[in-house]
Amino acid sequence: MIRTAVTETRRPGSARQAWAFLTTGRGLTTFLVAACGLAATTYATAGPAYLPWALLAALLLTHVTSEKS
Repeated sequence: MIRTAVTETRRPGSARQAWAFLTTGRGLTTFLVAACGLAATTYATAGPAYLPWALLAALLLTHVTSEKS
């Protein structure tokens, strides 16, 4: 996220390219499934304080598993 912000300040519009994986059907589905699974597990074991970490983990998982074009 920090790298995206720094790159965006140097090249406007680059953030849209970097986060384009969320606009594909596969990327959005992966994010939603991972976020729901991790959020349910996190909430059940540690409470609501760790939900942002579960969402961040789902976002990173989606980024890693997305197709590069």
